[in-house]
Amino acid sequence: MAIQRLDDLTIGKIAAGEIIERPASIVKELIENSLDAEASSIQIELVAGGRELIRVADDGIGIRPEDFPLAVERHATSKLHQFEDLSRLHSYGFRGEALASIASVSDLTIVSRQATASHGMSLRTNGLTAPILAATAASPGTVTAVRDLFAEVPARRKFLRQDQTEASYAQRVVVAYALAHPEVRFELTLDGRTALLTDGSGDLGNAIVAVFGTEAASRMLPIVAEPPDGRDDSPVDADGALRPAVEVDGWISLPSLTRGNRQQIILLVNGRWIESRSLSFALEQAYHSLIMVGRFPIAVINIVVQPDRLDVNVHPTKREVRFSDERLVFATLQRAVRATLVGATPQQPIPSIEHAPMAAPEVQRRLSLAHPGQSYAHPPDHGETSMSSTDQLPSEEQTMSRTGTPLRVLGQVGASYIIAEGPDGMYLIDQHAAHERVLFEKLWTRYEQSTPDAQQMLEPLVVELTPPQLDALEASTEDLTRLGFLIEPFGGGSVAIRAVPAILLRRDPKRVLVQILDEMSQGGRGTTRLESLVITTACHSAIRAGQQLSLAEMRELIIQLEGCTAPRACGHGRPTMLHLSQDELERQFERR
Repeated sequence: MAIQRLDDLTIGKIAAGEIIERPASIVKELIENSLDAEASSIQIELVAGGRELIRVADDGIGIRPEDFPLAVERHATSKLHQFEDLSRLHSYGFRGEALASIASVSDLTIVSRQATASHGMSLRTNGLTAPILAATAASPGTVTAVRDLFAEVPARRKFLRQDQTEASYAQRVVVAYALAHPEVRFELTLDGRTALLTDGSGDLGNAIVAVFGTEAASRMLPIVAEPPDGRDDSPVDADGALRPAVEVDGWISLPSLTRGNRQQIILLVNGRWIESRSLSFALEQAYHSLIMVGRFPIAVINIVVQPDRLDVNVHPTKREVRFSDERLVFATLQRAVRATLVGATPQQPIPSIEHAPMAAPEVQRRLSLAHPGQSYAHPPDHGETSMSSTDQLPSEEQTMSRTGTPLRVLGQVGASYIIAEGPDGMYLIDQHAAHERVLFEKLWTRYEQSTPDAQQMLEPLVVELTPPQLDALEASTEDLTRLGFLIEPFGGGSVAIRAVPAILLRRDPKRVLVQILDEMSQGGRGTTRLESLVITTACHSAIRAGQQLSLAEMRELIIQLEGCTAPRACGHGRPTMLHLSQDELERQFERR
């Protein structure tokens, strides 16, 4: 086959594929253009997840009329003049590919005016024809509208996800830059609804409240700045004072505030939103032993390094960066976060064997599923539970395995695993996984029978939700109601919880609801939305690893587990118990 030159249109579409993956990619590029234009206010509007319209308006310095013909040409930029400029970049955009790539896969219109100009200019192109230029009336700043994304590239368009999902990707971009630049007022509108609004005051705390809500913000801490380390290569400021080679600032959540995914970890380098598995790991390591495995903090972290110690030109989308000393950055981030947490988190004494702590009062009560179908008129008190003859816990002899073989509960290991003995050896039961399976099957049965075991709250609980959480709630309202939740709008981003499934009475309903909606906003853990919802509700309602149980409670849990249709795994597929046979025990102790 003969070698031939590709035409400009094909070249443009191929190049666009490296930069424009989805609507969120366009939102990112246009926001960065607005920030480079020194905007103090940026408005972003999406219709149909960005397929039909992406509109970004700013009050920046605008585009000079004579520069308009070059605006959508490839490799045309005002931010880079020679190759050496790459080592001292202070702007976001510098490749000169963004607008050209957007124009090649959409109908693009740009209207811009500089404050000193008498009129503005407009440009329109769809990548197929030469740009159409015209003088027009306009306010100072720039408005960029992207319509019919991928209309001429159907192979790309069909791979876009549902509008709500694409909108959530774009919203995460806006959130990241709103947190990176609290001095800029950001407003995001999705299909006519305001999804995010920051005040542009310059106070990162205010931006965090706007993004994560008041309750979450109240459990977040500003990172304690580290003093200069005295290294020979540490930079010196204009006054001759020594500065750290790497500076870390931002806000992080207390260990009591976690999420089930990393979506609310925002990493910034010199104000640029990046992805870095290494730095995410450094952050998670700083929380080691303070939060449960599989839980993640909320964090907004900005790492400041000298531009010549950073390469932002390693990926077309500029989402990845390379440090000249990544180990130093890793260590500095980890130390700063850990020091902040240690300074704010009280140290817990290590209990001795002679003074083992008593179980918390709420642990002394019966498991919430001791009698399926039973509901409580009021939340249980914190005293001893008085039981009627029908409420007596089973005796040791009543604890049976599914085969009819009696199991004798011996105790717990690490307040997480139940040890039981049977004629055929030893059993280890994961108390959280076991209880999760019990709750999952009860919730599922109640849902199918449309008989939710709901408990009315004495007073409604008001909780403030983020836009993604509100979207997840809207998509799951019917299923949540059939599970026993009664949730009503309460104005703005708040909702009122008026009823919850009875199994949540011993949990914090507000916290559990937020955790459920967080996971549902990311697609959940099951094969269907309903399955994900039931799995997540059961998981966050179950007793926890590290929770002490009485012998009676352990026996009760085993009976409930053995009554399940699939007792050997929890909703996530993790095993609920392990078996060590008598023969294996004898082999391990070399008795045979």
